[in-house]
Amino acid sequence: MAVDLGERLMATTVLSKALKPKFYGREVRGIRRHYAWLRKRLQERKCFSTIKKVGRAERRKVNEVLHKVSRQIVNEAIANDSVIVLGSLKGIRQLGKGRRMNRIISNMPYFKLTKYIEYKALWEGIPVLKINERGTSRTCSRCGSQGRRPYQGLFICPSCGYQANADFNGALNILKRSMEYISTDGASLTVPEPGRVSA
Repeated sequence: MAVDLGERLMATTVLSKALKPKFYGREVRGIRRHYAWLRKRLQERKCFSTIKKVGRAERRKVNEVLHKVSRQIVNEAIANDSVIVLGSLKGIRQLGKGRRMNRIISNMPYFKLTKYIEYKALWEGIPVLKINERGTSRTCSRCGSQGRRPYQGLFICPSCGYQANADFNGALNILKRSMEYISTDGASLTVPEPGRVSA
């Protein structure tokens, strides 16, 4: 089961045996935008002590969603007897282009969600595979050509005409890459102790 982490949706999953996506964590973006707006208003009024309280409230709400999302993803893996494949986030902050994208990447809790998925998966005895995900968001999962994203949620391939949800396309590419890497040194597999640990 491949997991693609994104801006609009925290996570998109796809299974090798049923290529239908599931989308998780849509509400995180709304939470962060709301609190960014609120902080701006408080800064204008110089309510600095309140800004700290707002920041703590935001982190609590986002963490609640991340715990929920990571549990749903692990439960999906359990139900389908799947290995979880995650894109490695090493260097992701350097890949963003432009001030807006750099700010989004810096603020979105990709790393935390990855850790939540990992420890919940290990607790349940689900192996976690990490692969290099560079280029997966811009590559056509059908023909392998470089595509384009006219807006954040849509992927279009000019070569074969394939169109899909951009996060779904990314998840498919992570899944394909995991099949290529699974028996090579290009992948890092975290394997739990034999037997599932009961909660």
